[in-house]
Amino acid sequence: MTVDYTQKMYGQLMAAIVDSCECYSVLDYMTACRNQTLADRFFIMRHDVDGNAGNALEMAKVDAHYGIRATYYFRMKPRLFRPALIRSIADLGHEIGYHYEVLSDAKGEMAIARKLFKANLEKFRSIASVKTVCMHGRSLSKYHNLDFWKENSLEDFGLAAEPYLTIDYSDMYYFSDTGLCWNNRRFNLRDIVDSKETVEIRNTPHLIHFIATHDDLKGAMLTHTNIWTDRMPVLMFYKLAFWGINRIKLIKKKA
Repeated sequence: MTVDYTQKMYGQLMAAIVDSCECYSVLDYMTACRNQTLADRFFIMRHDVDGNAGNALEMAKVDAHYGIRATYYFRMKPRLFRPALIRSIADLGHEIGYHYEVLSDAKGEMAIARKLFKANLEKFRSIASVKTVCMHGRSLSKYHNLDFWKENSLEDFGLAAEPYLTIDYSDMYYFSDTGLCWNNRRFNLRDIVDSKETVEIRNTPHLIHFIATHDDLKGAMLTHTNIWTDRMPVLMFYKLAFWGINRIKLIKKKA
């Protein structure tokens, strides 16, 4: 029986992607657009490190093995802000970014959120060059962290991109494993973009088949590094936890 969301399955997914198209980090995609050198077939590769930073390093090694330079967005949380590990991922050739959630942390107080953002960004920049940031959804928080940019600008902080603000997904497929499923609409409250179309993907083997059989492949992929694991008890825990979280999200959507 094939088990989904394992490191082995992740490797098969990366192999399918590099066989089909060019891969870009978020910053490299923005640079290619600016220089008009974007490939005809491509994937923007983004990883959110929401938990289990050690898992992120293992995935970064898989990416590097396949010649993929991806973006790894780290939260500023004690278990996740691990300078040596972050530096190791940067040394593998990957882009490091800040996965901010300052509006939630500041309980909606914009002045406090701005101070937090600036201080946290400086800490990340003491480890690696950080040119892009990406909001952490915090779907169960009443504050939407993307609202931080209603009173601030990327230029204020010397930033080049925020994937939810600066990338036009209208001509791309968008795939996210949020909630341990590839359906990026049903269980998502904030990881939603205006993409080419919503594709019903049953599981990762189905996604691999989709990638291999579509000639018009322009896409963006988001994975959460904590959920891809070969440790079956941990994987079962995530499946049960997300089953409950996804039901809460459905209730919030209907409210």
